[in-house]
Amino acid sequence: MKKVLFAFSLLLLFAPMALAIPQPQAEVEMMVSSVLDVLQQEKLSLEEKKAQVSGKVQEFLNVSSMSQRTLGAHWQGATNEQRQRFSELFVKVLEGTYLNRIGDYTDGEVQYLKQRVKGDKAIIDTKIVTGEMSIPVQYKMIYVNERWQVFDVIIEGVSLIRNYRASYGEIIRKEGYEGLFALMEQKVIAMQGTAGE
Repeated sequence: MKKVLFAFSLLLLFAPMALAIPQPQAEVEMMVSSVLDVLQQEKLSLEEKKAQVSGKVQEFLNVSSMSQRTLGAHWQGATNEQRQRFSELFVKVLEGTYLNRIGDYTDGEVQYLKQRVKGDKAIIDTKIVTGEMSIPVQYKMIYVNERWQVFDVIIEGVSLIRNYRASYGEIIRKEGYEGLFALMEQKVIAMQGTAGE
């Protein structure tokens, strides 16, 4: 009986700490809502929507973790300057990619299916329903600096990070980091050129 009371007292002691940690799904919902609130404003043009959405998602991403996981083994061989340069370009590539897809999801609805948490990692299962399409999307998250942040997105079973890791790794092997940066810069410029289309 004493052991039970002791265990119960520990539970009460640590319960407030556990409750203080926000739920990862709440962060995803906040991120998605901040974007959808803009997309569903009929008075805004597509260009105005893109301008308002730009930067909204970045605060929910763990750019450092995403960059390191994307470069994989190549991260260790990169200098601090190369890591910083990659992270800066990678954010621009990601933003350009989703900004150019905004029109596809303006009328979409996001359904939240399941939340799985293990330690400082979490997976949030969602589904984007738009028109006749139903797209499963998983958000992989990590708890750092007292908040949950996204470090990978799995769309229809395909990992964003693994996809970029495969293509970027091949470029580094053939052309080095400078070759990768040049191609990423060209990609960013090309996406900015189509932003108004």
